[in-house]
Amino acid sequence: MAFNRRSVLRLAALGLATATLSSATLAQQLPAVPAASGLRLTLLGTAGGPPPHIDRSQPASLLQVDGKSYLIDAGENVGQQTLRAGVPPSRIDATFITHLHWDHVLGLGYLMATGWMMGRTVPMSVIGPPGLSTYVKSETAALGVGEDIFRPQMPSRQALAGLYPVQEVNLAGPAEIFHDEKVRVTAVPGSHFGTVRGAPHAYGVDKAYAYRFDTAFGSVTFTGDTGPSDAVTALAHGSDILVSEICDVDSMRKALVAAEGPGARLDALIAHMQEEHLSPEAVGRMASAAGARKLVLSHFVMGRGVDPQSLVAKVRLFYAGEIIAGQDLTTIDIGR
Repeated sequence: MAFNRRSVLRLAALGLATATLSSATLAQQLPAVPAASGLRLTLLGTAGGPPPHIDRSQPASLLQVDGKSYLIDAGENVGQQTLRAGVPPSRIDATFITHLHWDHVLGLGYLMATGWMMGRTVPMSVIGPPGLSTYVKSETAALGVGEDIFRPQMPSRQALAGLYPVQEVNLAGPAEIFHDEKVRVTAVPGSHFGTVRGAPHAYGVDKAYAYRFDTAFGSVTFTGDTGPSDAVTALAHGSDILVSEICDVDSMRKALVAAEGPGARLDALIAHMQEEHLSPEAVGRMASAAGARKLVLSHFVMGRGVDPQSLVAKVRLFYAGEIIAGQDLTTIDIGR
């Protein structure tokens, strides 16, 4: 069959309209976020580091409190994972970014775009460290190209730029940074940028935060990326759940030597992992000192072939509570 230019353009328009209709239809068909009272934690992405992983998405966690949904970090693939967890991107109420390393933010633009595509009308606050405004502004500008393309099919959509207000947080110590009728969120800087630090940016120095969510059903603390930190330990005191990163330096050293050989770059990376991430021993000591009732391991930084349960065994030497080695879409209900 022969196609002239006009036919091709009609087919392209039809395809675009079909995609638009599919998104709108999907948004209508998806079930509402469960409104039953309770607290649910879903690990959306449990890998650590920007490189891709075969079996894990990049860091993101979903906290559902009495029907409201809060996202902690937005690594690559977060849009798809929220949908798999039963909450489409258009229904996330607020997003909290721990820090601006790529593995924690690369999915944010997609989340913003698909939220707009699926009919978001209520703004989603994006809360995080210095530099977040710069990042979201850049993402919004890039997404504006696609927004302009889709606009003729969606003339009534709100401007994407108005849907994602940013709240930058610049803290030296613990402080409440957010509250609504469901949660109270307290943040504190960790030690992720404590030793390997670049020059200040136009927005200031880089910071990485831990977040504690207090609810009527229990409390959940996320370490974010950090090394050993008395401040993060204090923040987590008495938490029902402590969600912690974990780093196996030995297996990472072997993997890096095999990939690149020894050298100054390797030495710098290993120093970063030792000082600015948490070893199994450090995780166990932090959870024990904090008196956390349950420890959930996520953000695994480890060489290929390492069994996460072997890391659990190392943590167990220092922490007597329940330990869960997280996988993508691991779900934990408490307080129902």
